[in-house]
Amino acid sequence: MRSATGSAKVKHRGNATGPCPDPERAYPVLGSLIRYLGSLKSRADLGVLSKMLGGLRVTRADIEPACVFGVRGYRRNVIASSEWFELLALCWRSGHCTPIHDHRGVSCAFRVVEGVGTEIRFAPTDSGLICPTASVRMEPGYVCAAQDADIHQVANMQSPGTDLVTLHIYSPRIRKMNTYAFVTSEGAEGCDSYKRPLSRGVIRAAATRRPRAIRR
Repeated sequence: MRSATGSAKVKHRGNATGPCPDPERAYPVLGSLIRYLGSLKSRADLGVLSKMLGGLRVTRADIEPACVFGVRGYRRNVIASSEWFELLALCWRSGHCTPIHDHRGVSCAFRVVEGVGTEIRFAPTDSGLICPTASVRMEPGYVCAAQDADIHQVANMQSPGTDLVTLHIYSPRIRKMNTYAFVTSEGAEGCDSYKRPLSRGVIRAAATRRPRAIRR
């Protein structure tokens, strides 16, 4: 691990009230991780990020100032960042999910802190559409790692009232990513028996790709 001496300036953009503290002091359990990330001068190795997250002993109480939930969807709460990384706490109510997305040009690793998450993995097909290939149940302590062309969706599929909190690292910071929206054809010719769906699901059909900027 490189020394933080001479490292890039690390910004704190958490959600604690009052003056923004030094992130290492605000989140002491993340101190060694923040120092390593602040020393980066290029994109982080995915294996290193996975190993560091796997070795953490972190609870929701350890990152409570950054545990802020959204109303209409999951919320991204920045703990620390520089040109070469972003460290966030993502907070999810029941039913919140990401778009289906890839990780173009970015190393992404996260650890489940509280709750049980679901990761749905996808692969391209010869048709130009994508196909679900696996669904992974992510218990507390589970570390997920993805980069570049890996395509997935993360969701909180637990019962109402049950939260999900995850700790994410992106290196470098995400500027844009490809997201995939499900589409359907016009339906079967000569058949009008299909009814409107009774409920909205996370997965609907096959998908097309579109670039999407990350909102701050």
